[in-house]
Amino acid sequence: MKKKIFLKRLKLYGTSFCISYTIASMILSALNINSELIKENIWLTNIQLLIVCFTIAVLMLITDTLLCREENLFSLPNFLLGLADVAVPVLVMGGPVFHWFSLSTIYILIPIIILFVVYAATFALFYINAKLTEKELNRKIHERKERLQHDKQNH
Repeated sequence: MKKKIFLKRLKLYGTSFCISYTIASMILSALNINSELIKENIWLTNIQLLIVCFTIAVLMLITDTLLCREENLFSLPNFLLGLADVAVPVLVMGGPVFHWFSLSTIYILIPIIILFVVYAATFALFYINAKLTEKELNRKIHERKERLQHDKQNH
């Protein structure tokens, strides 16, 4: 059973990695259209962004596995814990490691806003998907109950 739960989490955070990288890339592209926000090689920056998004997904997978979170993943504490899982790699890798921004300037607000937007958008997409899945499951359960009730009445 634990293997099944881990594989489910792996799928969740693999998908999260793809979604967050896509959203972050779109934001980066939009910010860079009319400015020289990225003065270095854009391909290098995209690879670095890929590394950061992958690190975030792995950190979230580890955190989720260690805490064995099975309760409401969409609660405020889980949202904040996930946001911390995102903020740490972005601020540590984006600042001192990849030199995207200086940690001592006002420019740190830009990555903080971007990481919040990317995390909130990814969180919202998963929330919407969970609600749609829940609605579909409830519909199937309701149909099955009606079918069983109909079968009982006919026999």
